Amino acid sequence: MKPINLSLAICLSMLCYATVGADPLNILEEIVVVGSKTERPMWSVAGQVETFDRADLDKQQLQDFSAISRYVPALEADFSSSRFGSTGLSIRGVGGNRVAFEFDGVPLPQQIDVGSFADSGRLAMDPAIIKRVEILRGPASALYGSDAIAGVVVMTSVDGKDLVEDGEQHYIGGNVGYFSANNSTLESLTYAWAGNNDSLVFALNRRDGHEQDNKARNVETDRVQFGQWQLFGKWTHEFAHAGEFRASIDYFEKNVDSDIRAQLGFERFASTSKLQGEDEQTRERITLEYTLPAFDWLDHASLTFYWQENQTKQFTDQSRTSRGAPVFLERDFFFREQDWGGEFKLRHDFDTGELSHVLVTGIEWDRQQLNEKRDAIQTNLISGVATKTILGETFPLRDLPKSRTDKLGIYVQDEILWGPLTLIPALRWDHFKLNASTDAIFSDSTRLTDLKSDDMSFRLGATWRVTDNLSLYGHYAEGFRAPPAEDVNLFLDITLFNFRALPNPDLKPERSRNFEAGLRFQWEGTSITAGAYHSNYDNFIESKALIGFDPLTGTLLFQSRNLEDATIYGIEANFTQALGSLHKALAEWHLDAGIHYAHGNNNVTDRALNTVSPLKSVFGLRWQSAQLPLSAELSVTHYGSQSRLDFSAGEFAVPDAATVTDLIINWDQSSHLQWYLGLYNLGDTRYWRYADVRRMKPIDPRVEIMSQAGFNAALTLHVNY
Repeated sequence: MKPINLSLAICLSMLCYATVGADPLNILEEIVVVGSKTERPMWSVAGQVETFDRADLDKQQLQDFSAISRYVPALEADFSSSRFGSTGLSIRGVGGNRVAFEFDGVPLPQQIDVGSFADSGRLAMDPAIIKRVEILRGPASALYGSDAIAGVVVMTSVDGKDLVEDGEQHYIGGNVGYFSANNSTLESLTYAWAGNNDSLVFALNRRDGHEQDNKARNVETDRVQFGQWQLFGKWTHEFAHAGEFRASIDYFEKNVDSDIRAQLGFERFASTSKLQGEDEQTRERITLEYTLPAFDWLDHASLTFYWQENQTKQFTDQSRTSRGAPVFLERDFFFREQDWGGEFKLRHDFDTGELSHVLVTGIEWDRQQLNEKRDAIQTNLISGVATKTILGETFPLRDLPKSRTDKLGIYVQDEILWGPLTLIPALRWDHFKLNASTDAIFSDSTRLTDLKSDDMSFRLGATWRVTDNLSLYGHYAEGFRAPPAEDVNLFLDITLFNFRALPNPDLKPERSRNFEAGLRFQWEGTSITAGAYHSNYDNFIESKALIGFDPLTGTLLFQSRNLEDATIYGIEANFTQALGSLHKALAEWHLDAGIHYAHGNNNVTDRALNTVSPLKSVFGLRWQSAQLPLSAELSVTHYGSQSRLDFSAGEFAVPDAATVTDLIINWDQSSHLQWYLGLYNLGDTRYWRYADVRRMKPIDPRVEIMSQAGFNAALTLHVNY
């Protein structure tokens, strides 16, 4: 059956099933911000949105933010290695830096990697301080700009008044937890104060643990030990004239010590006997936000300024033989990204005849400075001779020059309501400028490329509120992504291994055109969301792609390149049913189900896009006791197998289909004490996630250690006063 026909079949079958019900779920009336950058009801959003509040995050006991994808079929976690861990999220088969992340309106850092010894991830934050998450799937460039070609993730932090109960002034809360999958612990402490016009909140949390458990066979597992902590603070002041000011600061630090064992003796590490790493990543952020009071025609306006710095320091010690002699190598990687910028946005509600308008417009600006460097020294353990020329590279060096990127975006969206029909046109202009500079380390000006581009992104959405219970939507959305500095100017040359990564000054911006249609339905005890989408990508950037051999030297060449034409289409559907609507004896039970299927194609070669993950479906059965403050949820996740693949650049690991069962139990012992227990992979299934291994050869020993944890448990205790 074709995917689009399958989508319609699922939607129709769900609607037929949704003919009885008892308790309204009010999903259509949920208020979200991500679809319009202002508060709007869910039914008015012309796209698929996923939301998580603090209670959802507590129940899932997330250790890092990417784990939020566990029970969302259209989301996948991006994972680098046992040493570098999670790096981001993929939405509908598109990930990396193509998903925009915002935390309190501030874009999170970009992800950059330059081989086995250097990888700076995006998610330098702990989920413990997040109040709410909203995820808009599909291109969102018309509102969010370049990095939102695949979707956008908006996270907000808690205010003091969110925690302090009415009639009280203080709140003290804390969490302690244990997670057997990586033998880690969590300790967190939060204090909040709320007065008449002011509120404060401070939070400190820490995690310590080891490598992720796996089901590896005949391979020695990498050893990893990590420790991270985060400090967060926010002050909120409400002015007498109804305006509001917020100032927040947070600091995140993670340290990882690793002993890499699985790769020893394999391919480029054939002569390596020891490989150990010591990594540190820090992120600092300051945000100032002023919300203006409503007056005359202005219904809402806010002004935000931010400064942020993300630093990665990674040190690697390697023992190996070189030309028969034992040598010791010390490798250092430094990466720093500094951002400062802001946003001014306003909203005006007005009527023109029979039409009602919700007009949102704004301007965003951002300056990003990148500074990357690698250093190394090799010492011959017999002669004692030290050299900074290793494998044909002379250190210190920069794989990309010092770079400054300036972005400016102006957007406008008008939500036009005409009875049950709403039209939502949106337009954004973006200016992008990349400047690279030479210095004492990177002095070759012939390898520098400056870019400058102006782009327009258009979106036209429509929603039809058929009844109070049924809303249909459709949209055409354009996305774009400017070529990042690490793709334009990256240069890596390892002559001993006959390997070279080349810069590409001719890279063009990625562009996408997305068509999508779907529905939201709720009727008493039933809730359904479903949609089908078709996205066409022009000049899709494939980072560090194998492009062939140098005919003169035989060197293996890699280069980021544009794929002229690619397509991803798919379907997704989610269903919730209160079983008490079927029989009163089932009043404590709810049924949840979700599915996502995507198909990707390189239209130039008519081959598969390997980045697109296979089918994923989730089935859940929830129980909430009517007499006790006790609830439980049994979840069954199925990972399908990927049958359509492109092996033209060589075979890679492709995992079999797998089904995993989890059980989560929540006990609210009192208003001041809650327990969360998670029992994961109850069947002790040996399985892999496709995205984790698709870059590895089938014989790569790392494939074994990338297998997911077997049966494991997590227990968290929350106390508050």
